[in-house]
Amino acid sequence: MRNRRTEFCDTVHELPGGNEDNDLWAYATEDSHKNEIIASVWVPTDEEREKIANGWNVRLLVWGKRTPPVAVDITDEKLGKAKPEPESPNMESDAA
Repeated sequence: MRNRRTEFCDTVHELPGGNEDNDLWAYATEDSHKNEIIASVWVPTDEEREKIANGWNVRLLVWGKRTPPVAVDITDEKLGKAKPEPESPNMESDAA
């Protein structure tokens, strides 16, 4: 699976000495109890999708000695950079 930038991403964590394949795109959000969350979106390859469809499981790996609260879910967030808001039309009247 590869981490991908979504419309909500506002942060990229770069691995020192790494390249863009090592970038971790993420964004901050809150859960329903106002707890802070850092979210990132991962896209499975076609091979991984096939394996999941055939009953393989998804495993979460967390490095470190203390396990932070984590979760794995699904999302329909759009990939890519957020589109800028359209400019609002000039509301001034030409009549004087």
